[in-house]
Amino acid sequence: MHGMRKLLTWSAYALAALALVACGDDDDPPTDLDPTARAGGATRTFQLGVSSLPAAPSEDSYEEAFELAAEGGEVVLIQRAPPWTDFLPGGSISSRTERLTHLERDLARDNDLDLFLAIDFTVPGDRGTFANLPVSRAGQDFSEPDIRAAFINYAKYLALNYKPAYLALGVEVDMYFAAKGDGAFRNFLSLYFQAYDEVKSVSKDTLVFPTFQYEEMQGLLRGGSGQLPAWSLVQRFEPKIDMLAVSSFPGFIFDDVQQLPMDYYTGLQGRSTKPLAIVSVGWSSTAARPGESGESAQVTYLYRVLAAADDLDAQLLVWYLGRDPVGVSGGPLDTLGTMGLQAQNGTAKTIWRVWLSAAARPAPE
Repeated sequence: MHGMRKLLTWSAYALAALALVACGDDDDPPTDLDPTARAGGATRTFQLGVSSLPAAPSEDSYEEAFELAAEGGEVVLIQRAPPWTDFLPGGSISSRTERLTHLERDLARDNDLDLFLAIDFTVPGDRGTFANLPVSRAGQDFSEPDIRAAFINYAKYLALNYKPAYLALGVEVDMYFAAKGDGAFRNFLSLYFQAYDEVKSVSKDTLVFPTFQYEEMQGLLRGGSGQLPAWSLVQRFEPKIDMLAVSSFPGFIFDDVQQLPMDYYTGLQGRSTKPLAIVSVGWSSTAARPGESGESAQVTYLYRVLAAADDLDAQLLVWYLGRDPVGVSGGPLDTLGTMGLQAQNGTAKTIWRVWLSAAARPAPE
C-alpha cells in the first residue's frame, strides 16, 4: 500500500478541517483484546483525550467537539498553525485570535477539560513547508529572526493565556527533519529551546515537548527500505523535553488491522526516561478486509492501542477525531474522514461504547 501518499492526504484533509473553525456495528468486540477486562477496571496511568476537530464549520459544532471530549475523557487537543501576522515583530493580536482564545478557554473550563495545545508550524501534507505564512513571508523559515520571534511570541501567548496542561512546540518534527535536513532542523532546535524557556517562565507546570510520527520513526513510511529508525532525534531535545509524544496512524501502512503486530508499539520502550504520550491516533471505520465490518476493525485497533498504553505506562492517549466531518463522501476521503468515534450525525459507532468503557476506568490523579 502507498502508505506515505495516504498519510499526506489525510494530514492535508485534517489541516483543512482545522481551518474551518480559526450507527454502530452490533457485533460484540473480541474480549481477548479487551484491556479494561484484563485490568479489572484498575486506575488508568493515562488521561484520555479527543481532538477539537469539529464535524462542521460552525461554532455550535466546535462546542459539541469539546462536549464529546468531556464525555469521553479529560483532555482536548487543539492543533493549529500559528497566526504569524499577529505575532511578528510590530504586529498586534487580532480580534479573531482574541475571540478564539476566550471561546476555547471558556469551553475547556465549562467542560472541565485539560488543554493540550499543539503548534503545527508546517503543512501536514508537506512537512517541509511552513503553514499559514503571510504572502510577504512566503518561503521563509526559522533562519529568519522575525519568524523565530513570532513563534516564540505565540508559544508564550498560549502558555500565558491558556495555561495548558500540555504544549507541543512542533508536530511530527521528525518529518520536518526528513524534508529539510539537519541544518534547518538545528535552527528549529535552537528555537525550541528558547521557546521552552519562555513557556516555562509564565506557566511552569505546563509539560512542553515536540511530537514525532511513529510510523516515520520506525522507517515504515519508507516502504521498509531498511533505513534506521530516527530515535536519536528525541535525545537532541534533552534536557528540555517533558514527554515523548508520538502520533500514529498504522492504517496507512496496513490494509488489514489483523496484520498489525500485537507488539506494534513496543518500539517505544526505552526510547526516553520521560513520560510517554500517544497522541493523534486513529483507524477508519470503513477500512476492513472482505467479510469484516469496518467498525469491528476500528474497535480492534482501539483495543490494541489501549493495551499498549497500559503496558507502556503512558500518561496520555488522544484519539484524533471525535466525530466524522460532514461533506466527506466518495474517493479516498470517504475512508480518511471516517476515523471518528461517532458518525457525522452524532450517532455512536461501536468504538464509542468501547471508548467510554475505557474512560470509565478511574483516571489518574
